[in-house]
Amino acid sequence: MIARRTAVGLTLTAAFLIAGAATSAAATTYTPLPAHVYAPYYETYLAQNTASITATAQASGARYFTLAFLQTPKKGSCTLDWNGNAAQPLDYYAADIASLRAAGGNVIPSFGGFSADQGGTEIADSCTNVSQIAAAYESVITTLGVTRLDMDVEAKSLNSTAGINRRNQAIAMTEAWAAAQGIRCRSSTRSRSSSTAWTRTAKPPCRTPAPTAPPSPR
Repeated sequence: MIARRTAVGLTLTAAFLIAGAATSAAATTYTPLPAHVYAPYYETYLAQNTASITATAQASGARYFTLAFLQTPKKGSCTLDWNGNAAQPLDYYAADIASLRAAGGNVIPSFGGFSADQGGTEIADSCTNVSQIAAAYESVITTLGVTRLDMDVEAKSLNSTAGINRRNQAIAMTEAWAAAQGIRCRSSTRSRSSSTAWTRTAKPPCRTPAPTAPPSPR
């Protein structure tokens, strides 16, 4: 299912793109996404009631999907599962992703989402160890062989200064890790308010700005 989302207040999505050769992970091949890509949300939280990613691609014609969402199973945790569900570990969609890639598509894992951001299970809000957050990001990259990570920051996460700082620091650490692997990276920010359209602002390489405060309700 391709998700249609409505936003409350301001939603910021920060993404950093990784392009280049494989890291030390065995048999990992990294295929950069196109510069401009349509990647609607695929609702992993409806796993038992949703067609596979590949079947959704075949039915819809879309080749790229943003997988929503990765989060921790509980507050204080530094581990990631799809929707914080231990029955959906990080590699839950590995075979499906491989099938999609064979058909010319790819995915973007997304962290957070409204429920996690509101409930404190977005990893930068949940985990107080920046190094462990960065390690989790790196694990997603190497486990899934992805070239882009999406940070869906909204609800209470917008005003969590500690979480914002940890997220930015962890992203910087991940970018440094990628550079050490000979992998190039860049970042971008997209935002929307209420029901308005997404706006996208390009940023200098390897810089991720902190979210701004939401506008006052009308």
